[in-house]
Amino acid sequence: MGSLVNKERFNALAMEWDTKPQRVEGAMVFVDKIIETINKDIKSFDLLDYGCGSGLVSFGFANKVNSIVGLDNSESMVEVYNDKAKKINFNNIESRLHDINKEHLPEEKFDLVATNMTMHHIKDIKMFVEKLASSLKKDGHLFIADLITEDGKFHSDNTGVEHFGFDTEHLTSLFEDAGLSDISCEILNKIDKPHNSYEVFIIKGVK
Repeated sequence: MGSLVNKERFNALAMEWDTKPQRVEGAMVFVDKIIETINKDIKSFDLLDYGCGSGLVSFGFANKVNSIVGLDNSESMVEVYNDKAKKINFNNIESRLHDINKEHLPEEKFDLVATNMTMHHIKDIKMFVEKLASSLKKDGHLFIADLITEDGKFHSDNTGVEHFGFDTEHLTSLFEDAGLSDISCEILNKIDKPHNSYEVFIIKGVK
């Protein structure tokens, strides 16, 4: 989410972000798949939710992990996230402003990095994958969910959209280049729109 226009768009959407059932369901499918794939106790895990928005993915992990950091470049999304965080019985959760186009991530900090439907807003996806991978501890897990290559009509407004979906073979090579192993990719979900249906993939790798 690099551009100012895109940032302003997400600021405007922040208050209504959680009101779309399909968006909430998609986040929960992502969370459930991550937990199923890791298939072990994650109570000690420190989680980074990148492009966290209002926290749909983060709050799906609340009380399942040790701590959660949500990063996003929309001030309004961060504000909504932190307001929600105050209302739940989980202390180790917070959201902060971050622009991955300009800022680094702390290295070897997280056991799990998850990013859902964010990468198509990032112009340089090689940089994105490398920075997320660098923030993983040894044996840490990176999970990315986003759109399979689409027709450019998924969004009603393509302002701030840098990619019309992705080729998963290319993403697999980027994961390899970032030093990740045990890489796998599959179709996670399908989003139905009035004019078409769009497939969402999930790709994971281990440091």
